[in-house]
Amino acid sequence: MTKVKEQAIGLLQGIPDNKVIYILDILRGLKGLADSESDSRSDTQPTITAMGILSEYANVDLIPLEEDAWRKAVVKKHATS
Repeated sequence: MTKVKEQAIGLLQGIPDNKVIYILDILRGLKGLADSESDSRSDTQPTITAMGILSEYANVDLIPLEEDAWRKAVVKKHATS
């Protein structure tokens, strides 16, 4: 058993049983997520990211204009007269 798991068990031993039920549900959910990720991901399947999807729709001409847009908006909004 790894040190991290030993620490987790040590923490669980100090928690009342009626509260451990919630932790058990969380752990089951995490295990389900880990299992589904390992099942669905293969070495040949590329990882799809939001940036990858959105880059298909990006207007390349607007990218230089957007570079400092947030900073400029904040300066404009909070500028003192």
